[in-house]
Amino acid sequence: MKIPIYHMEISEANGPGRRFVIWVQGCKHHCYHCFNPETHTFKTDNLIDTNSIVNMINQQQDICGVTFSGGEPLEFPLAVSEIIKGINSELSIILYSGYTLEEVLADQDKTIVMKQCDLSILGRYNDDLPHPYSGKKFVCTTNRVDLDYFRMLHNIEYHIQNNHITKTGIFKTKQYGL
Repeated sequence: MKIPIYHMEISEANGPGRRFVIWVQGCKHHCYHCFNPETHTFKTDNLIDTNSIVNMINQQQDICGVTFSGGEPLEFPLAVSEIIKGINSELSIILYSGYTLEEVLADQDKTIVMKQCDLSILGRYNDDLPHPYSGKKFVCTTNRVDLDYFRMLHNIEYHIQNNHITKTGIFKTKQYGL
C-alpha cells in the first residue's frame, strides 16, 4: 500500500524524545494559520510504500517513538494503520489530527488508527486560542507518552529537504510573530 508523504524526519519537537515524524500530504481541514499549509493539497507525486516506511523506522536505533502529522494522517487511515502494525512495538505512537473525537468515532477505520496510538491529539487548530493545544482532545490509550511535554511551549525546528522547508514544533504563531 502507498501513502502520499510530504516529509519524514527525526525530530525532538513533535513529542517527547527523538521521534521519527511522518508528515502526510493532503488535508481537507485547511485550518487558519496551520503550521504547514503546503501539506494541504492532495498530491500523488511522492507516494511511498508503507513497507518502505516501516523498514526506515525499524532501522532507526536512537528513537523512542513515531509521530504522524501532516497534512492529515487520518485521510489515509488504512495506510497509517499498516505502518503502525509493522513498526517495533516498543516505540510510542503519537497522532496529530484535525478531526474531532466525534468525527473519528464515526468512522471505523479512523477509530482503529486512534486505538493503535498511545496518544491522539484531536481537533482543528485554532490560532485565536492561548495555546496550540487549547480546545484539542487528548486521547491516551496507554501511559507511554509523558503528557507534561505538551503543557508548555517548546522550541521550533525547521527541516530543510530538497526544495521545501518544514516548520514544526509546539509554538504560538501570534506570540512569536511567525
